[in-house]
Amino acid sequence: MQSSNLLHRPISLKLIIQLAVFCFLLSWTQLSKIVAETIQPDKVVSAQKIQNAQELSARLTPNEKVWLEKNPNIKVAVKNGWMPIEFKLESDEHRGLSIDYLARLASLLRVNFIITNYTDNIDPEEADIISAVSNKSLKNHKYQLLNQPFLVFPLAIYTNKNTKKELTIRSLEDLDGARVAIFKSSPLGQKIHENYPKLNLVYVDIADEAFEELRTGRVEAYIGNEMVVDYHIAFNRLRFAEKSGLTPFTSSVSMAVRNDRPELASILEKALAIIEPENEELIKKWSVTDVNNSQFIVGLLVATSIILLLGLIRFYRLKQAIKKKDAESQQQIWYQANFDFLTKLPNRHLLHNRLEQALERANRSNLPVGLLYIDLDNFKHVNDQSGHTVGDKLLAEAATRISSCVRSSDTAARIGGDEFMVIMAELKDIYSLEKTCQKILIELEKPFSIDNKVFFISASIGVTLYPDDSQSTEELLVYADQAMYEAKKLGRNRYQFFTQSIQSISSNRLSIANDLRSAMNKEQFIVYYQPIINLKDASITKAEALIRWNHPTKGLISPANFIPIAEETGLIGALGQFVFHQALKDLSIIRNHLNSDFQLSINVSPNQFHHPEILLNWLKNIQELGIPGKCISLEITEGLLLEASSTVLNTLSSLQEAGIELSIDDFGTGYSALAYLKKFDINYVKIDKSFIQNLASDNYDAVLCEAIIHMAQKLDIKVIAEGIENASQQSLLTQFKCNYGQGYLFAKPGTLDQLLGLLHASKKVSH
Repeated sequence: MQSSNLLHRPISLKLIIQLAVFCFLLSWTQLSKIVAETIQPDKVVSAQKIQNAQELSARLTPNEKVWLEKNPNIKVAVKNGWMPIEFKLESDEHRGLSIDYLARLASLLRVNFIITNYTDNIDPEEADIISAVSNKSLKNHKYQLLNQPFLVFPLAIYTNKNTKKELTIRSLEDLDGARVAIFKSSPLGQKIHENYPKLNLVYVDIADEAFEELRTGRVEAYIGNEMVVDYHIAFNRLRFAEKSGLTPFTSSVSMAVRNDRPELASILEKALAIIEPENEELIKKWSVTDVNNSQFIVGLLVATSIILLLGLIRFYRLKQAIKKKDAESQQQIWYQANFDFLTKLPNRHLLHNRLEQALERANRSNLPVGLLYIDLDNFKHVNDQSGHTVGDKLLAEAATRISSCVRSSDTAARIGGDEFMVIMAELKDIYSLEKTCQKILIELEKPFSIDNKVFFISASIGVTLYPDDSQSTEELLVYADQAMYEAKKLGRNRYQFFTQSIQSISSNRLSIANDLRSAMNKEQFIVYYQPIINLKDASITKAEALIRWNHPTKGLISPANFIPIAEETGLIGALGQFVFHQALKDLSIIRNHLNSDFQLSINVSPNQFHHPEILLNWLKNIQELGIPGKCISLEITEGLLLEASSTVLNTLSSLQEAGIELSIDDFGTGYSALAYLKKFDINYVKIDKSFIQNLASDNYDAVLCEAIIHMAQKLDIKVIAEGIENASQQSLLTQFKCNYGQGYLFAKPGTLDQLLGLLHASKKVSH
């Protein structure tokens, strides 16, 4: 009663002033502490850095110190979409908690961390460290986890606050018999199941799937990493989700190091132990919980005190300005995370959200959704010839043209590089989808005028339909991609609807790509040799090294079926290394037993020139075996020279200085500029077999072949004709004075023993 009556008593002005003064003094004291806390860390950190460096120096062994001195640059593999642990902005900047840890470690160890994108099967040559591995789920056996995780977060329980609950959910015991979502890939699911067998676990692949299950009521709760899920809820504004309680389980994040870097693993463990006291500060930066409530209350007390005492509206305005700036900052962060910085179109993340919304509307309206995957044709030439600045301007203009072709209700997005996607929801007929594709193709065919230069490109478009092709968001994206690649194969500058046959082809390509990764370790590749005949005297002084894949279930696979895939997946370098080293060994055998001047031709992909240091290292291998450079001929493509960078030119020059000869493969199918080839001192051109197959007296191919041969020989370039299959073709080529021939008429590709047999037989005939 006493307290109730007190509330109804009139409060005197004196009491108000006294209360205000008290609040002012209290708040001013607290505010002073906050200011101190924001000023002092610079001094403390500076002193702390010195202390940390001294402590690290005391802990490191002499060998570890030497290792650090020899390795100032360390490569780190970082994931791109694991907010807030580590992710990449549209500006290609990596952000996140693990990035902050790397910054502290770089400062402490005095090294440079070179960041590269993480993949599950990343090669140790590409990264010394994997920055963040969740719950010890390391899939790559070429790396080992550090002994202790550097981050540990509780697993929290999340529920739908809009759903009525019979019981208050605060712990796992409250969820007995309930359906609970958890990550399929998380090893913690098994532990939870063992300790709480009454939980009905529902396994999901991604967080969005878990929250959709929670939103629709198909599960009563979702268990996830508190740090990551809190950030996901705040970032995606999931107002229905709330944190109900914590579990006794934790989720950990560890670093992993290459197995052959024991010194680095030891150094990192010691450095992480030293900066462990800074964990709370680093985590606090990325936490989205109400960490600023105390500061807000203090600010409110200051504002109230000042208003009551002095009536200064200025402080209020300042407070509002700060709030506005924070809101603008949050808006900017949201924009950067959802829109492409170059074209201002939605990015891949926002595209996924829009696509899910479109599919939900389609389920209600029973109207299909069209998904267009657009890839610009020949865009790489623009970048290579005129630079990335011009390329970026062209991309921005292309984005504007694509947007002008779609309805205001549709979504046009840039998903990376020169790739775009369009979501066309609530389609009334397929004709409107085709019409849009045609409009986009026509618009992109028009010339682009940039910096007083004119550029011409086109586009390939893959099209898929919901729900006809699939009801899965991920499958629709994959199918649209596959259809786009089919449009490329069919000649580009066209659109292609997804079909099941495209899926079958793509599945086969994926199967080959997966098998390729393990085929090298399983020694499934072999090198065959096809002789190259001197058409003047029928002698064999050359042969071409050809790789073959002896698949355990599919048998011999043609290079035409796996070389393009090896180039796409980056495995072509390893295949090229294998062929070169095997060819060198076999060439030594040939030289010792038969012919010291015998020459082997080895094919080199343009992609291998991305790593010139590997090609130049071949020179050392040749010297070690005592093989003259002229015994090696490298077969390259004409396009490599036409788009040659300074790196390519320098690499070719170094190889030629060592005596290695150069041959242009498939000549006649590209630019075929003989005078241009002479500038690069090309030794041989190989006329493509497509011209030889139709070779007949006085036909077009005969005229073309004769012209190539005569022009080449005038420029002192020797000619090799590929694909000779009958005596008539040989006769015509001999008549045209072609230097060399290669084809089934003489010999099919075979093993080293078969080649040695042919060389023995040829030698006996000559004697």
